[in-house]
Amino acid sequence: MRIFLMIIIVGLTFTSCDIEGVKTSDEKEKQAAENDALVEEMKSDSLSPQKEIVIDKASDTLKLNNGITITYFKKGKGEKLKKGDVVMIDYRAKLEDGTIYDGNHKVKKPSIPFLVGWNQQTSGWDIALQELRVGDDVDIFLPAKFARGKNGIKGIVPPNANNILSMRIVEKFEPTATVDGVKIWKYDELKTPGDSIQPKDDVLINYWVSSESKPRYDNSYQRGEPFKLKIGDKNIVPGLHKALLSAREGDRLMVFIPAKEAYGNDGLIEMVKPGEDIFYDVQVAAVL
Repeated sequence: MRIFLMIIIVGLTFTSCDIEGVKTSDEKEKQAAENDALVEEMKSDSLSPQKEIVIDKASDTLKLNNGITITYFKKGKGEKLKKGDVVMIDYRAKLEDGTIYDGNHKVKKPSIPFLVGWNQQTSGWDIALQELRVGDDVDIFLPAKFARGKNGIKGIVPPNANNILSMRIVEKFEPTATVDGVKIWKYDELKTPGDSIQPKDDVLINYWVSSESKPRYDNSYQRGEPFKLKIGDKNIVPGLHKALLSAREGDRLMVFIPAKEAYGNDGLIEMVKPGEDIFYDVQVAAVL
C-alpha cells in the first residue's frame, strides 16, 4: 500500500517553515504516528492544489506501444476490466511535478464509480483501465495526447502536459437494479431517504448523457439549472423513466440504456447513431 503525503500550496506564495534535522531512533515511533495522522488529515483536503510524494517501491511495470506506462504497486487478483464495467476507483490525477488537480478526495468520497470504455474521461483512461484488474494499485503515465492534449485545462493543466494517475481499483460495482435491459447503479443517496418517484410525477434532475460516439452530448450542469421532466412523457427516452421509477429524491444514479429503450434504429441527429446505446449520470434534485 502506498503512503501519500500531501503538501498544500497556497497560490504562488512561498511560506517559510522550520526544517528539522534527522530524527533520532527514539523519535521514530512518535514521528511515524504523526505522519499517519497527517496523511489522514490531508486526504480529505479539497480546497487547495496539492503535491504528492509517493513512498513505495514498484513491483512491476507495463509499457504500452502508445507510450502509456502502468507502474504496479500492488497487483490485484480480481477479474480484468472490460468495456461497460462500472468499477469503484480511488484516484488522484496529477501533473509530472506532483501537483494534484483532481481526485475523489475533492468530493470527500473514499471512492467513486467509473464506467470503463465510454469516454467518461480522456482516452488514456479507457486504454489503461482495460489493462487493469480489480485490486490493482497503480500509477499510470499518460502522454499529453492521451490526457488533456494541446488545450489542457485553463489555469489547471498546461497545454501538452503529460499526466499521472495514481489509482486503486477498489471493486467492481454491480447494478443496483436491471429493468428491461436498463442497468441502474445507485451510488449516492440522502441519509434520510427522499420522496420516491411515482408515475406522472414531475421531477427535477441534474444530468449528463453520453452515447458511445458522442461523450456528454447533453449536460444540464453546463446550463446551470436542473431539467424538469414528467414521468411518462413520450419526449423522454423510455429507459430513463424506468430508471427514475426506482429512485428517490437525492439519489445519484448511473444508468445504461440499450438502444431499444433509447432512440432505437432512428438515433438522434449528430448525437446518437442508429442502434446506439446511451449512458446517463443523474442526480434527482427534487420530486415535485
